[in-house]
Amino acid sequence: MALHGFHSARARYYNQLDEGHPEEHLIIPAIEVIYWSCVLDEQLEVRDAEYKGSQEYGRKIMLGTRFARNRATHQLPMLIEKISGFTAPVRAPLRVEEMVWLPVARLPEGRSAPHQEAQYTQYLAGKPVRSTLDDIASWFAAEQNRPASLLLRGEAR
Repeated sequence: MALHGFHSARARYYNQLDEGHPEEHLIIPAIEVIYWSCVLDEQLEVRDAEYKGSQEYGRKIMLGTRFARNRATHQLPMLIEKISGFTAPVRAPLRVEEMVWLPVARLPEGRSAPHQEAQYTQYLAGKPVRSTLDDIASWFAAEQNRPASLLLRGEAR
């Protein structure tokens, strides 16, 4: 269910992006993607020791994403800002704005989570939100193809 929720929210995000909706309107489906991905990541972490111990790039993205979600559960839109300019890869319709993750120093106060914070700083801060959503999708696709994955067996909830 969480994987389906993730993919559905991501599809809404990209449909709105492709239709030319303003960046600030894309915050809603982007936040939904983040929440679904964190739910799925947490379930996999609890139920699959190999997943939990993974040092893969996608797992680091997820830890950084969980830091963002945990830091501002009730203020998630305050984690991103609109910047001017073009960011690769360029998509149609052409935009001169991009939503990016804020640096840690500008995030709302929260509980200490040094490992997740380090992943956020390295892989999310200052980067386009859409790039993070793509990285998460790639990670879950790779995880779904791992032979012992709970996603492959349909056992992740």
